[in-house]
Amino acid sequence: MKFNAKFRTAALALTAALMLLLCACNDAETPEQAIKRFNKRMNDCSYKAAFNYVKDYDGLSFDNGDSSGTRKIVDAVSKTLEIEIVDIQTSGANGAAVLNVTTVDLREIYSRAASTVTNNYVDTVLGGARITAEEMREALVKEIVRESEMSEAKHVTTECKVNMTREKDKWYIILDTTSFNIMMGYINDANSMVESGDFTNVAPVSDSDAPAVSSEPEDSGSSVTFND
Repeated sequence: MKFNAKFRTAALALTAALMLLLCACNDAETPEQAIKRFNKRMNDCSYKAAFNYVKDYDGLSFDNGDSSGTRKIVDAVSKTLEIEIVDIQTSGANGAAVLNVTTVDLREIYSRAASTVTNNYVDTVLGGARITAEEMREALVKEIVRESEMSEAKHVTTECKVNMTREKDKWYIILDTTSFNIMMGYINDANSMVESGDFTNVAPVSDSDAPAVSSEPEDSGSSVTFND
């Protein structure tokens, strides 16, 4: 009886492991499937599964125990990612897709969050209390995540072109820094704003403003990195 129980436990564990492996594999038989399944996995913050549909993009890794807060921000943005397929053209094992990519706009959110946290910092100091740089960073990350998750958060829609490739009858998206920056709500641009302290490129908007549309975003030359 004990042997049989242990055997069943081992068999169930093996089945579960195989199911995980199957779930992690690229099962996209068309370019459309690759894009839609990538989008779904990103919405679920299942990054390993999402990047099984991406080819040759190795700039994505979170260090274990990420302390920068980047993962929390990426999670908040990923949940808002919406990819609309405008057009797909294929020729043999190659292809190209035109996409409308919508996410929260981190440039706007960073600007608002920086203003909020700075005002709170001033109030705290004037009240006679101390605040460390680490506390400021944590407060900024918390505010960015809070504003990203708000239903009224500013969204941005950008036309984005990506190449596609087929290997062993499975289709993959080819991402570069520019396309990934767009899909992550312009996180590289937002981080550059923080590093430079220059928020002047983001104009204040009212709640009634329509989402901004940018067709030719600048490539910041850096990329957020993560592993899940």
